[in-house]
Amino acid sequence: MIVSLVLLLLTAQAPPQSAEAWKAAGFRALRAGAAEEASADFGQALRINAADAVTLLGAGAAANMRGRADDARQHLAGALQLQPSLTAASLLLGDILYRGADLRGAIAVYEQALLYAPRDRQVTARLEAWRHEAEVQEGFSTRVATHFTILFEGPPDQPMATRVADILESAYWKVGAVLGAYPADVITVVLYSREQFRDVTQSPSWAGGVYDGRIRIPIAGKTDERELRRVLTHEFTHAVVYSLAARRVPQWLNEGLAVLMERGGALEPSGRGPESVLPLTRLEGSFERFSPEDARTAYATSAAATEALIDRAGPTVIYNLLTNLGNGLPLDEAFERAALMPYPEFVQSWR
Repeated sequence: MIVSLVLLLLTAQAPPQSAEAWKAAGFRALRAGAAEEASADFGQALRINAADAVTLLGAGAAANMRGRADDARQHLAGALQLQPSLTAASLLLGDILYRGADLRGAIAVYEQALLYAPRDRQVTARLEAWRHEAEVQEGFSTRVATHFTILFEGPPDQPMATRVADILESAYWKVGAVLGAYPADVITVVLYSREQFRDVTQSPSWAGGVYDGRIRIPIAGKTDERELRRVLTHEFTHAVVYSLAARRVPQWLNEGLAVLMERGGALEPSGRGPESVLPLTRLEGSFERFSPEDARTAYATSAAATEALIDRAGPTVIYNLLTNLGNGLPLDEAFERAALMPYPEFVQSWR
């Protein structure tokens, strides 16, 4: 009986031996949110069989979860070369290219996917939106700065583009120094009219800017230097956060950091709290669903919760937490490693 039990345990703990077994282990790890383990498993599978499209898809998904966009693109392109009809690979590759400001590349990937999945609603809807965005931006002028490429509609907006570039270059060094990270890639910034901004981004009426791989702002009415600087600093902070962790960042932390940076760029608790708050569990996802009043409360709550986290765990908690998330750790584990307290405990007790 004991011998049988030992043999059973040894068998259960034995590593996979075949490419298929490693691939299956990789997808199990992906479903569990264990990106590093999944990446290692898919790597083992590819060493045995490098010409399996589904394994390359899994490797691309794991790399994307870990914030390794270049590796993800390479794996997904390889998967589509082997199996052009693998729609899941097209969806992920197109999304990565779009977030990397390669709009034309994203459109090309989805157009190819449409040949094999003409009724896929996600492909057709995204492709329609991207084509419309490309049409809006066709003929835009460009101003190149050191770390930013500014797109704007025409010569009358040239002075605004210059102001935006100067403000963002200043924010690049200021926010980067505070958060301990600087985006490696040149960031595309698109200056829209208010109508174009709403049309392209489909953002709520209260939104003053968007970061979705590009910084997008409506420039109409933004003649006030302080307001322009606030919006640009806010959106650039999202770009820095994304450079550290492309996924899994709770929105309250993402927005809380952006609000703190726009207020003056210091990770120091102010001691001020909002008059009313929303539960952090409601603030882990997008704020776009909120009314203007709830949005104001959501942003104030996010800033206060972020300050509370820094107060309890120190300024380095932000970099450590984002790095943990960027390395593919699930939120609960990433948070506890960085803050030395369980995430659910913080959510319940931060006030």
